[in-house]
Amino acid sequence: MKTILLALIVAVTIQAGDLENGMEALERGDFKSAVVFFENSANSGNKMAQQNLSVMYNNGYGVKKNTETASYWLNRATRYESVATISH
Repeated sequence: MKTILLALIVAVTIQAGDLENGMEALERGDFKSAVVFFENSANSGNKMAQQNLSVMYNNGYGVKKNTETASYWLNRATRYESVATISH
């Protein structure tokens, strides 16, 4: 149980780190790096990173403009995903 909890904490920390690094890259105007950080976080399920990727693909910031990919990320960001609870 402790191992699972530790793995979840590490995963959330890494995910938050990528999101934060992506936001910092955006502030610097480094869109290509922001996309990389957002993709890492988005693939881990971070909804904010998914929304940010949608905007970046929709507008062509750091990537070739692609409305299909923008829609994909927006759909992932707005999709409800239930989390299974673990009973003791």
